[in-house]
Amino acid sequence: MRYEHVAIAAVASALPEREVTTEAIERMLVRSYERLGLRTGFIEGLTGVRARRIWPEGVAPSDAATQAAERLLEATGYPRDRLGALVSTSVCKDFLEPAVASLVHGNLGLPPTCLNFDVGNACLGFMSGMVVVADMIELGQIEAGLVVAGEGSRDVTRATVQALMRPGVDFARLKDNLATLTLGSGAAAMLLVRADDHGPAHRLRGGVFSAATEWNRLCIGTATQMTTDPARLLQEGVKLATGTWARLQDELSLSSDDVSEFVLHQVGKANHDAVTAALGIPPDRALRTYPDLGNCGAAGVPLSLDRAVATGRVLEGDTVALMGIGSGLNCAMMVVDW
Repeated sequence: MRYEHVAIAAVASALPEREVTTEAIERMLVRSYERLGLRTGFIEGLTGVRARRIWPEGVAPSDAATQAAERLLEATGYPRDRLGALVSTSVCKDFLEPAVASLVHGNLGLPPTCLNFDVGNACLGFMSGMVVVADMIELGQIEAGLVVAGEGSRDVTRATVQALMRPGVDFARLKDNLATLTLGSGAAAMLLVRADDHGPAHRLRGGVFSAATEWNRLCIGTATQMTTDPARLLQEGVKLATGTWARLQDELSLSSDDVSEFVLHQVGKANHDAVTAALGIPPDRALRTYPDLGNCGAAGVPLSLDRAVATGRVLEGDTVALMGIGSGLNCAMMVVDW
């Protein structure tokens, strides 16, 4: 897919103040660790996740997404009555219904003419939401739209830790649930606009999506746990990413040398290292946020982009590649001329 008239006006993020270290989680698992012959530091050594953030009790996904969106609208001053769509993309939900988007829409006081709905695609939800809004802008249906995601890991982490504290938990059970213990909390928002009408903005050039849904049960998430087959998930995910990267280069006449920063969905050290090695990405051109934030689900890619911009890794004129692999398996890659 290619876009001629779509740009990113701004991206913003919101993070909880409270940090929970991996060491603190392991202290709660001390009896299980002793029985299994493990030492403190096992999880961080394996995943590279030192800590993650946790929202205060009672903060819902819609509240987190609203925080990020308010921050973005305040920074840009974009008129709310000109927004044509709001798409919520988080894995986490306040309720089965109504849609999270309707809650955020109401919190922001957006006009009744602004469409609002949820788009779900696991950790690729945000990038899928970008495509939906970008298509509407490209077709001339709306002038601008918001994509938001608010993720919270408090409840699923708590439930998993409690389950792993039970007598009789073996190493296989710990390994299957390890991914849950890397989850973090955070929120992000992005304002997409019609480039011709906005002035200075960051052009969304286009992107590609690929699927390998024969592996749709390698990562299964519920409200209380996320179980994975880590080795096979890594193997098949890297294979899918390699093919998607080749397609992206063909679609947009792109090479690794053209990209100043690769913004990857943050899972952990093994995944990051395997993807960058397979795609030939120089390590210094792919920011790592997972050590201190963990895996923030659909908010991971935009949150990492916001941090890369804020720290000066992404500058005006740079070409940025947004990349993610999500359970399903699905892969998304998009290019922005910043």
